[in-house]
Amino acid sequence: MTIFQKIAASSFAAMRSTLQRRQLALTIHEAILKNQVLDIDGHRALMAEARRLIHRETGLPNDAVGRSEVDRILADLKLRLIRKLDEDNLAAVASSESSEVITAGGEKAAATAVELSLPEERLRIADLLAVFPQDRETKVEKLLRGLGELWNRNPGEKVVIFATYLATVDLLAREVAVAYPGQGVVVLRGGDHGMKVAAEKRFRRSDGPRVLICTAAGREGINLQFSRILFNFDLPWNPMDVEQRIGRIHRYGQKDTAQVYNLVLSDTIEGRIFLLLTDKLDEIARTLGKVDEHGNVTEDLRGQILGQLNDRLSYDQLYREALSDPELKRTREELEAAMSNAREARKVVFELFQDLDRFSLDDYKPLADIAESKSRIVEFLRAATRHNGGNYRQLDIFRFELTTDSNAAPIVCTLDRELAQDDENVELIGIDHPIIERLADHWWTVDSSRLGAAAVLGLDKSVVLSLWLVHSFGGKQDTSVHLMPIAVDWEGRRVPSIEKQYRDCFNAPTGRPQFEPSERAVLLHEHIEPTLQHELGYRGIASPEKGYFSDLLAWIEVE
Repeated sequence: MTIFQKIAASSFAAMRSTLQRRQLALTIHEAILKNQVLDIDGHRALMAEARRLIHRETGLPNDAVGRSEVDRILADLKLRLIRKLDEDNLAAVASSESSEVITAGGEKAAATAVELSLPEERLRIADLLAVFPQDRETKVEKLLRGLGELWNRNPGEKVVIFATYLATVDLLAREVAVAYPGQGVVVLRGGDHGMKVAAEKRFRRSDGPRVLICTAAGREGINLQFSRILFNFDLPWNPMDVEQRIGRIHRYGQKDTAQVYNLVLSDTIEGRIFLLLTDKLDEIARTLGKVDEHGNVTEDLRGQILGQLNDRLSYDQLYREALSDPELKRTREELEAAMSNAREARKVVFELFQDLDRFSLDDYKPLADIAESKSRIVEFLRAATRHNGGNYRQLDIFRFELTTDSNAAPIVCTLDRELAQDDENVELIGIDHPIIERLADHWWTVDSSRLGAAAVLGLDKSVVLSLWLVHSFGGKQDTSVHLMPIAVDWEGRRVPSIEKQYRDCFNAPTGRPQFEPSERAVLLHEHIEPTLQHELGYRGIASPEKGYFSDLLAWIEVE
């Protein structure tokens, strides 16, 4: 029942599609049962009915080619039903503990879940479909009216619309295309990364479609900060999924104030719980003084409270109980208790930000230098392709040609996202690009004692500079991150002067390795690691009450 509640809250179109597929599954299932008891006439009649339903759902023509395709679909469905589809899939999509991507599979799971259903259910579904409302839905009317008002003010406005279920997405695409034929619609249902990027490029173009309609699966891996308007046509039960939707447009690079419109019917269970949750968030925000100039809950507090609620509240149970609690008495009590616990988030956050005396923004400036990060990617590509027998060739200020090895075809690449979006023949390169990952794989497998860098600073003795990323955590759930340089000479004595100028080592001329692998191991384990532990204790970063873990980021041998 819960999964049908979710689908119905999205749209009548999603519900109709689900019922039609459920009707088809029951028809095939009943035909299988007839065959098992040797009722040949009953089996044939039900299989003929199943073919008719497939024709209706797919729109395939009633000719030789269409009938052949219908028979293929029917055979596939029959095989899946015989194998008894795992009903755990249905339980997963019905649960709000699952992600929105899993929930979006609810149409299919609800339509094909196998159980010993009586013919009466199949007939009841047929009766329901016969009286299903054919008028345009209220939410669709509201959406189209809102789009019209936006485009009256700015005809070129780009709009993103999210919906959970594919039938709802298809409905919206048809309705928007009919109501505003000149604006253009692009749909993202999921698929591979290339399809998503192509759709994003179409939507990004100034002369491209004005509307992008997207499912949960389609939203992953795309950046839409060039659009400032988002409509949530339906709302996932877990509000953190709503935050992830908003994050597609409200992210780094957004130049305007993001506007989000939630299409919620206030007389539904979903609408009433959404309004309850919103009221409670507003109440906490006003108490803490965490409202913006428009009177809305600030983004940081909203994320903190919802994150706490995600761990403390079962939205699945909340909605299940609401189905049998029209006055939402138990629902209000659940929310009150959960919000009371979520107020602990404020205390946790308050404690996290008390110990700021050792915080220095200067420690993080090297990590925020985007230009320097890009230059390091380029240097890595130069060195790695050269090592593999390939080639790096700069074409202009933004583009370069990359041949990853002696047998590879050249690829035109860039580090500029907008250029890659505008030119589909240019590959956007980043730290997580498959080319970077493939080239880096070789070096991940090399023994660590053979890796590192060498620099020339004109010293009178050989020095090792190690750079550590240290994460510390305490009993009050406070955490901190520190960048720690530790430098020692060849005898293991500490060299503070090199630690203070550690950044200079990354820009110094390339030197020669100063130590053998066995000498490096001795320096690391007998001198550098004990020195790091002593320094952490001296600074109060590590203590009997605090734990820590550290990662070695860099090893530079300086001469």
